[in-house]
Amino acid sequence: MKMTVYFDGAFWSALIEFTDSKKRYKAFRYVFGKEPKDDDILNFIDVSLGKWLCRYDKVEVSSEFSAPAISQKKRNPKRVQRDINKAKCKPVVSTKAQLAMQEMREEVKKAQKSKQKVKRELEKERKYLLRQEKRHQKKRGH
Repeated sequence: MKMTVYFDGAFWSALIEFTDSKKRYKAFRYVFGKEPKDDDILNFIDVSLGKWLCRYDKVEVSSEFSAPAISQKKRNPKRVQRDINKAKCKPVVSTKAQLAMQEMREEVKKAQKSKQKVKRELEKERKYLLRQEKRHQKKRGH
């Protein structure tokens, strides 16, 4: 899992990239708003991050991105520092992360749309039954 906090021109955001339980690459963006203090970031990691990961772990995506292989081998601290400095020069949001976020957004949108359609149909059925009941009451003369 990798979390990058950056300023996108208007707001401070965090880009979280991770692999889900089925070893698929996923990414999402969390907007902090104003510049977050260290306590805000730690609070997000301790309290909210688990909820967000569970939420996005349930979202099924159709196309798969290859998850970057994470080696368990101990790395030289100087090499790690050089990699961090090199990563600072690169743009924060990668194309792969953007594609993953866009696909997850579309999947959530589809799910919401289908849920809304079912809700609308149930409401329509309920109103129809209510009208039928009123009609029967009028015919009985009560």
